[in-house]
Amino acid sequence: SFFQRLRAWRSATAREENKAPFIIFHDATLRQIAVTRPSTMDELAAISGVGEQKLTKYGEQILQTLVE
Repeated sequence: SFFQRLRAWRSATAREENKAPFIIFHDATLRQIAVTRPSTMDELAAISGVGEQKLTKYGEQILQTLVE
């Protein structure tokens, strides 16, 4: 599922950055991304929990994860 794919991406990213996964995105945010399946940065920015910094840092990776 998209949600599981996003969680796998988040886990890998958290390991790389030495952070807890929830610091990157909460499950609720990942669920919303999985449900709405944004295809642009603007659509992704409209999701609760995706602020400007996270959009800049992770946006392209998330959009790529959804199309893989």
